[in-house]
Amino acid sequence: MPRSLTMLALSSILALAGQPFTVFAQQTSSVEVNGVTLTYVEEGEGSPVVFVPAAIADHRIWEPYREAIAREHRFIAYTQRYFGTEPWPDDGEQFSSETHAADLAAFIRALGIGPAYLVTWSYSGQVASQVALEHPELVRGMVHYEPSVPSLVAELSEARQAAIAEEGKKYDRSMAALVAGDAEQATRRFIEAAFQRSPGGFDQEPEYMRTIWLDNARTVPAGVSMTPPAITCEDLATLEQPTLILKGEHSDLFFESIADTMAQCQPQAELQVIPGVNHDGPVHAVEPFTAAILDFLAEH
Repeated sequence: MPRSLTMLALSSILALAGQPFTVFAQQTSSVEVNGVTLTYVEEGEGSPVVFVPAAIADHRIWEPYREAIAREHRFIAYTQRYFGTEPWPDDGEQFSSETHAADLAAFIRALGIGPAYLVTWSYSGQVASQVALEHPELVRGMVHYEPSVPSLVAELSEARQAAIAEEGKKYDRSMAALVAGDAEQATRRFIEAAFQRSPGGFDQEPEYMRTIWLDNARTVPAGVSMTPPAITCEDLATLEQPTLILKGEHSDLFFESIADTMAQCQPQAELQVIPGVNHDGPVHAVEPFTAAILDFLAEH
């Protein structure tokens, strides 16, 4: 379906995207993988599309996408280990992208849905890419919104790396709160930095997202301290799955550079820009993001 028609068809479905709505009433299912229980929601029939949450979040962030995707496909959104509101299975010693990638692969196998499409945002772009590299038979295609794959920064020019390092100082307030032992304040300041907001801007975000982020604030210390395994341009060049990489029109240097590099390195990748947003696109550009996903699924 042409993008213009897709957008028109979505207009009625997603009219509530900019309005308050409840995301917590949906019935969840669970599955055992790698010795832990993962919670997920699903709806619809057809090609399985697994929505992998960003950091400091869980399956609830994808609720605005459920209805539109489930009309034509099998929508599945799950909560990664350590995220969500359930008790942790341990003290967090296995918190890593390796763990999350292994869990995602096991999740796909447990549900018998491979190869599946994967939709990601930020941190989950690293997780899904690891699965695609290690278990290509499980991945049919990927849609990344501003994936966070930190190792690719090393492949940029020295000037670009320096500019990204300078830009990264905007996270200093979040790190200071973390050092002080205040994970909630660290979360608030992190979102403000990532979304290019002024101090206090967190409180202007949709209530449902503020709830989800604060529910997941306990993951911030573990998330900040981990180092994901390196993914190189050479690695990405081996991926054969069709991939759509999206970035916001106002993306910061880090996410813009990662998106551009991944699109250049992956032979089957396409890069698109969503107008008017930055890293906040999945929250504030639900309609165009959904349209891009549906167009990609229709083409591949």
